[in-house]
Amino acid sequence: GKNLNSPCAKSLLLCHHMSSEDTPENAREEIQALSSKQIKVLAKPKFAANPEKYYPVTTLTKLGFSRAQCPKCGEHFWRHSETRTVCGDSRCEGKYHFIGRGTGKGALPGAQKLTVANAWEGFKRSLTSTRIPATAIKRYPVVARWRNDVDYVAAGIYCFQPYCVTGELEPPANPLICPQFCLRFNDLDNIGISGRHFSGFVMLGIQVFNTPQKFVFFKEECVEFNYRWLTEELGVNPDEITFVEDVWCGGGNLGPSIEYFIGGLEVGNMVFMQYKITNPKTGDFEPLQVQVIDVGIGLERVPWLINGSPTSYVDTFPRALQYLKEKLNVDYMNPIMEKFGPYSCLLNMDEITDIDATWSEVAKAVGVSSKEALLAGIKDPRDLYILADHTRSVLMAIEDGSLPSAVGGSANLRNVLRRVFALLERNNWWPKLKMAGLLELFQKHREDLAELYGPFPEYKSFAAIIKEERVRWKTTDTKSTQQLNAYVKKRKGKMTVDDWVACIRGFGAAPEKISQAVGAPVPDNLYARMAELDDQKVVAPPQVLYDTVKLQPTEELFYENGELFSFDGKIVSALPYAVKGDKHSDEFGSTGELRVVVLDRTCFYPNAGGQANDLGTLAIDGVTYNVAYVEKVGHAILHVLATPLPKPAAEYAGLTAHGEVEPERRHQLRNHHTATHLIYQSTRRVLGPHVWQHGAKKTVEEAHLDITHYKALTREQEIEIENAANRAVRANFTITKRVWPKEKAEQQYGFKLYQGGIVPGKTLRVIDIDGFDTEACCGTHCDTSAQVGFIRVIRSHRISDGILRLHFVAGERALRYTNEQTALLGGLCDLWGVQPDTLTTTAQRFFSGFKHFSAVASEQALELLALRLRLFLADPEHENLLLRSDETTPTIYISALKPHVAELKEHGKAVAVVAPAFVYSLIGSDKLVNVDGLVEAIEKSKVVESRSSRNKSKQGKGEKEEEKKPEDKKKEGVKDIRRMPIKIKAKGAKEATVVEGAVELTGPVINANPILEYLKTAGFKELSKQ
Repeated sequence: GKNLNSPCAKSLLLCHHMSSEDTPENAREEIQALSSKQIKVLAKPKFAANPEKYYPVTTLTKLGFSRAQCPKCGEHFWRHSETRTVCGDSRCEGKYHFIGRGTGKGALPGAQKLTVANAWEGFKRSLTSTRIPATAIKRYPVVARWRNDVDYVAAGIYCFQPYCVTGELEPPANPLICPQFCLRFNDLDNIGISGRHFSGFVMLGIQVFNTPQKFVFFKEECVEFNYRWLTEELGVNPDEITFVEDVWCGGGNLGPSIEYFIGGLEVGNMVFMQYKITNPKTGDFEPLQVQVIDVGIGLERVPWLINGSPTSYVDTFPRALQYLKEKLNVDYMNPIMEKFGPYSCLLNMDEITDIDATWSEVAKAVGVSSKEALLAGIKDPRDLYILADHTRSVLMAIEDGSLPSAVGGSANLRNVLRRVFALLERNNWWPKLKMAGLLELFQKHREDLAELYGPFPEYKSFAAIIKEERVRWKTTDTKSTQQLNAYVKKRKGKMTVDDWVACIRGFGAAPEKISQAVGAPVPDNLYARMAELDDQKVVAPPQVLYDTVKLQPTEELFYENGELFSFDGKIVSALPYAVKGDKHSDEFGSTGELRVVVLDRTCFYPNAGGQANDLGTLAIDGVTYNVAYVEKVGHAILHVLATPLPKPAAEYAGLTAHGEVEPERRHQLRNHHTATHLIYQSTRRVLGPHVWQHGAKKTVEEAHLDITHYKALTREQEIEIENAANRAVRANFTITKRVWPKEKAEQQYGFKLYQGGIVPGKTLRVIDIDGFDTEACCGTHCDTSAQVGFIRVIRSHRISDGILRLHFVAGERALRYTNEQTALLGGLCDLWGVQPDTLTTTAQRFFSGFKHFSAVASEQALELLALRLRLFLADPEHENLLLRSDETTPTIYISALKPHVAELKEHGKAVAVVAPAFVYSLIGSDKLVNVDGLVEAIEKSKVVESRSSRNKSKQGKGEKEEEKKPEDKKKEGVKDIRRMPIKIKAKGAKEATVVEGAVELTGPVINANPILEYLKTAGFKELSKQ
């Protein structure tokens, strides 16, 4: 995801309205900036030099901790016992000390195993009973629909960015704790090895939001409350705890952080968002108005630490691993893995420089002969851990509304699912598990997670999604494979990590596919490198055409009364029309003309939320102007006039303007917008809960809705969706439109509100269709569903991987479309002389006959062509044959003529076929014909157009074409011409034969005359008609 949390970017989001026009072509420019790691490096010395300013020194001292510096890594840390000399990080400890003995209450005799759910309950018990108690809230969806800068929640604080973090909105509680499920795809290299890394994990979060109006608590209390949980709830000995000073950077913010370690394991990280980055290129920062605490604790690490298990995966996936063990007859634990567990901390792939050397050192510590022996010993358990991790992540993402695809963050989801498929195939486990077993594995995850989150609701399309993804994986896109192979060939098989990244993102190639093409294993640091490259990109702010910050908000009369079409409003400001160089520049004129009017109140709905703007007139100073476009910038609505105002802007301020809105256009747009809600909810009910809105557009002519769906719709599904929508129309649902405080609306309806993208501000306008559909939405809507009248689905098609577009019409446009279809049906019946009930069978009979006779005609054409060729070859006086054709492609001639190229060479003959769209020539020897002359004629035919054709083309484009240079014309003309020796393969032969000296030329044609003139001068002539 991109960083849109900086103040400049966030404020401009007020202008953004989600629609299906928000395509990659319209994406904002990316600028290069310092990465988070680079900014941390700059800030760390400043923080370390002044710990009293940046770190909770008072509380740490009060708790009996003293500051020291680690002799191994140089980090400053706080220790409870002077005997502790290193910071506690596993890299400095050299191993995990808790494995095999447990920690705290888990080390006591007869201690019961701590489960993930138990760990959360203990955390909740402790943090809700402190002297400043926190409130426990339910998790947010892992799909971050309330944000447009990220696809998935990667940390608990994501749920409260940007608006709670900036103080614009109240958080659901303050302070709060939450067991938030998160997805991160940058640590895939480490999964199954370190025990710390997951693609999907539960982050225990403590979030506190301190505003200028309300201080809750900050660094000192945070350390106190975390220490209380560790020592009183978990029973950890204070001497085992170290607090390490660090710096955190992310999301445009910066601050000190305190990591705490026990037995070599980082248990949690207390981040204090104290500063905002003012310059991403230099890393400069200044204090934040709202200062936030964000504590992140990997829930999976807590039972691992307390129980002392060899790896966290056995505590995290109890049912899933046991199921895989029984189904595959493979154990998820063995003696080598048990010995490997304490040293697994040393193999963090994105931190070590010499991976092979580290593996060898760990192998020696474990007591095996080599890196290869160690990898072989842990292979099966590691693969089972990867299976368990990846399938749980896929489950949670799909359950929360995401779909695997080839674009955006969903590409990561597809990647991990395909890793599952590849791993099962590679280990020959698929025949044992099969699809039914894989789906049962997902069910085991549901049972494990139910102890933490409660039962999962029914998800009827889940199995179909997984099955479809496997089919797609088995039939990998041919084009992607060709692009990959060409890239590998160009690199001569030597691929850097960045080359792997380029193939994954450029061609959609899976890492396993690249591995096969290169003949090398997937790089250990591949995913860490991908994350690093992402971190170095931020989104540049969009161009600001109008400064409306100082203008008063426009009163939106269209929301108060949807049937009000006539109004008076005072002119707040008249502005010059600003042109960004987009589609409006040609239509409305050049910049500088005084054609933008801002009123204190208006009935004109602006172009927003995917809905086209109202049109009409404004009467100003005795002159009536057509309103050609309306848009909202910030809180002000701008009316763009078709013609400019004649006087200076200052003379219009304060004048009263009278507006008239076109009622028919408003009603049609209103019907299309309301129908969009009905169509969307109908797709969810017909297709499944995986369907979410991805964009929408409502014009007068038609509307379309983009939804997430994993395959193309059948005509039967389109009809079912249309029927469901029309049943909702006939149900005459009451449609209420109400403005809610954003936090209250989210609590009431959840994040299903955000179908149209993020909604800035403290309030939400909620459209509730009597419980049938509820969304946060701008736009104009009917008062009842019956006012929509009628809905017709016109067609549907895929616009990208995982995204479908449905075109539909409603109201009067639906009636017109139905009448057109009826007229078409009647016309066909009249044309064929049949009744409507026999139209389909008649058409089938016609097309069946057409296909049959087309095939017969093709066979006869080939036979006639063969006869003509034999006549030509038998005539010693006829050297070069010219064939005129009305075919659109040269396919039939290539099939019929090419097998005779050897005979053409033997007889010293040539054939040229000239059609309106192509030329095809076979020449027995390049000595028979001046091939360069023929190539020149073909080139000339492609660039010689009549003057009238060129002028017509220019008029159609609405712009003047620049005259191309002769060298450009030649390059453009020759690009599709092939000139090469001929390969032919005789029937039954194993290998093709190359006919040396023969030449084949093909090329497209615009004007055939230059080619015909040249061929006639070269002795080509048609067969005699006698």
